[in-house]
Amino acid sequence: MNRYQRWFGLTLVVVFIPLLMVGAFNYYIDSLWNFSHANRYNRIQISFDERQQKTNRVSWGQNDYNTLILGSSRTTYMNQNDLIGYRAYNYALSIMLLEEYFDYVRYARMKNGHDFDYIVIGLDFFVTNKNIKLQNDFHPPSYYINKSNEFAYRYKTLLSLDLLDYSLKNFKASQRGIPQTFDYDRSNIKTLNRVNSAVQQEQISANLVRYKNDIYANYEYRDVKPILHSLKADNPNTTFIVFTTPTARPLWDLMVAQGLMPYYEQWLKDSVEAFGQIYNFDYPNSITNNLDNYYDASHVYPEIETLIAHKIINCPDNRIPADFGILLTRENIAECLEDIRKTTNNQHI
Repeated sequence: MNRYQRWFGLTLVVVFIPLLMVGAFNYYIDSLWNFSHANRYNRIQISFDERQQKTNRVSWGQNDYNTLILGSSRTTYMNQNDLIGYRAYNYALSIMLLEEYFDYVRYARMKNGHDFDYIVIGLDFFVTNKNIKLQNDFHPPSYYINKSNEFAYRYKTLLSLDLLDYSLKNFKASQRGIPQTFDYDRSNIKTLNRVNSAVQQEQISANLVRYKNDIYANYEYRDVKPILHSLKADNPNTTFIVFTTPTARPLWDLMVAQGLMPYYEQWLKDSVEAFGQIYNFDYPNSITNNLDNYYDASHVYPEIETLIAHKIINCPDNRIPADFGILLTRENIAECLEDIRKTTNNQHI
């Protein structure tokens, strides 16, 4: 009998010791952001499932913030700490569509335990195409929210060998201590490293082809007002700070060449009607005309996001060009659109 007991005990050791080691390592690195600890070996985090990672942080993090940031990948590079005087959490997600806002905001508000004082939204013109859908590898907000709240979810994931692969990558990256493009740190700050001009030109060209063939070719304007009004109505005690994300001049020119300028103007009018005022950065100006500010045709570098953050909260910053950022209101939007129209027409003669 003792022989069988020893055999059974040895089997348990052989099976459970490796599992324990996998679980301990996954916990230590915490690649799914289910826990709050930070150390030198998890300081760099690969963004492999951004929607789940950020939702997990909302579910299990210390939610002592009064400001929520929403938007697409363009807005993920806004450092939440650049909103000086605000306790902000950047919940922006790659290709975040307008219809995703409502559920993510409601969930974050519930986990936060109170209304947000501010919601900051980076609006993108490309998502006004109603033919754009979530990519196949993305799911509706309910999927990530429900998964995060499954029984013992954050502990079950510790035994995942797939997660172990990301934990090892994060461990090695943190050992090197050099953040790569698209990596996060433990404070939810995302890295976008500069590339040389040759790589940048390749990325801009690829961007333009994608927008021309996949995004603008089948364009139909989405009525954004119901979505924006619904979001505002569900957060009556919140101040909305809304801005448009600045696209590089070649992408702006493509939008104009594709005959989409009337829809661009309608988008701005509808957004101003919904929120009362918005900051517009998406038009020809000294930032958008200078490709040195861009990683590709649609993503500015984080230092430009800092200028945007300071502009929208009226934080003095002498690095902000005078022509970068227009506050559109119901009273001045017609005049501002006419100015943009004139500038565009003059530069396309």
